Amino acid sequence: MKKKIVALFCAAAALAVSLAYAGEDLGKVVPFDLAGLDGRQVKLENSLGKGYVVLNFWARWCASCEEEIPQLAALMKQPGAGKAVFIGVNVGDKAAKASKFVAKTKYPYLVALDKDKAVARKYGVLGLPVTIIISKEGKIVFRGSRPPKTFDFTK
Repeated sequence: MKKKIVALFCAAAALAVSLAYAGEDLGKVVPFDLAGLDGRQVKLENSLGKGYVVLNFWARWCASCEEEIPQLAALMKQPGAGKAVFIGVNVGDKAAKASKFVAKTKYPYLVALDKDKAVARKYGVLGLPVTIIISKEGKIVFRGSRPPKTFDFTK
């Protein structure tokens, strides 16, 4: 019961703060340099300007984050997605716990660890999950509590 209440709260909070309408300012891109779950550094600026970048903010305790994994995997199969960079930003978990979640759920993205939640705060992430898509031009073109069902990465 407690897990369902937490999941419902997370989903409601994410929806309330992350829904955006066409023409609205979707926020600014904030460069970051985080430790990757695989031990390598994940620098956003290394990917900007080369193609789309998809950021997915999540945590292991978030039931909605686990539920959206099939949608994230499907997003990686959209037209042109092979040229996009997909980064999962784990918010606040210790590396060992995040690693167990990734293994258990077959989380599909490269994982960066936002241990102190600073990157999530800079992106205005108040609830989880949140998916952000950054264009080749460095603009946020999508922000939502779930990944889009379809997205054309070839544009």
